[in-house]
Amino acid sequence: MKLFVLQWNAYTYTDILATFKQLGIHYHTENYYFKDKNSDSFFLDWFSQKLKESTYDAVFSVNYFPLIAEVCYHAHIKYLSWSYDCPLNVPNIEQTLGYETNHVFLFDRIQALSYQKRGFSQVYHLPLAVNIDRLANIKTTAQEITHYSADISFVGNLYQSTYPALSASMSDYTKGFLDALVEMQLQIYGQYLFDNLITDQLIHTINTEYHNNGTNIQLNKEQLIYSLATFVTHKERLILLDSLSQRHQVHLYTKEKHPLLTSTVFKGPISYLDAMPKVFKHSKINLNISVKNTQSGIPLRALDIMGCQGFLLSNYQPELAEYFVPDKDFVYYTDMNDALEKATFYLKNDTLRTQIAQSGYQRVKAHFNYSSQIKKLLNNAGL
Repeated sequence: MKLFVLQWNAYTYTDILATFKQLGIHYHTENYYFKDKNSDSFFLDWFSQKLKESTYDAVFSVNYFPLIAEVCYHAHIKYLSWSYDCPLNVPNIEQTLGYETNHVFLFDRIQALSYQKRGFSQVYHLPLAVNIDRLANIKTTAQEITHYSADISFVGNLYQSTYPALSASMSDYTKGFLDALVEMQLQIYGQYLFDNLITDQLIHTINTEYHNNGTNIQLNKEQLIYSLATFVTHKERLILLDSLSQRHQVHLYTKEKHPLLTSTVFKGPISYLDAMPKVFKHSKINLNISVKNTQSGIPLRALDIMGCQGFLLSNYQPELAEYFVPDKDFVYYTDMNDALEKATFYLKNDTLRTQIAQSGYQRVKAHFNYSSQIKKLLNNAGL
């Protein structure tokens, strides 16, 4: 088997390519960055010519790109994509997603099912994976152990949502409704409110308000939902990190400081492949605070934490509670107060915390390794 792999700066390529090699799969790689996911005449010509230079069984990419799908469809070659983003965030995706040459794998089951219900039968659900061997071979010096050790750590963005700007030109009534919806979603775990409560009529009303106020914006449902989801995520992460920091030592690994997090220790950004596993391994508690539009799936962060033998404290995610045993493999919280209570409890119980971390590690090692997941991917694609 030989694959054409189109690369960009996605975290997972290193482990995926290592697994291809381990499984005896030959591959050719090219790097390409899409400025526009739906329009790039140079890429269409360049990629079409590249596919003619050798014989390939399929093309592979991390995340789905319509222009790759377009070329593969006309070249009659299978296109395999495995996404670690949710949602896919691809404008006008329906124009290419239905190509018979596509095999699109999503880690969020609810997202995959929503496409299947709309007739996209070659969209599949496939959870993400970890490279246990690579993680096990990462060595940490005594100085690094001191640097990365913490009671609680969180690695992730705080997000800057467009919602404040989008809501500025809305009526007080519309903004009030959306603000209330944000507060409701902050309090509810395991149920996603935006899909059902953001209606086409509401979008029409908002665009009418924009027009009447002289605002040159035309909003669609997907854009507003994404904006609201990132805004809720931003608020949840700030509230939880600040609350935990009032009681415990909390390290935050992200790009920029936030003025509200005065008690949180800002550690700056870190590399995915080398430094992040050291954080997970040497923090007593590792937080997973999922992006709200990941409705059911297990975020890569959660699997990486357990793959590093770290203790995972996560918000409730349906698939996390399905594939792993709560309070045995990991711990989830049901609201902010629950997160505070459980963090305090497990910081006082070293033996129990270590047992849970080891149990989660064993389950990830057995069921979420790259080899088994890529075999499922290839099998579903008929390879």
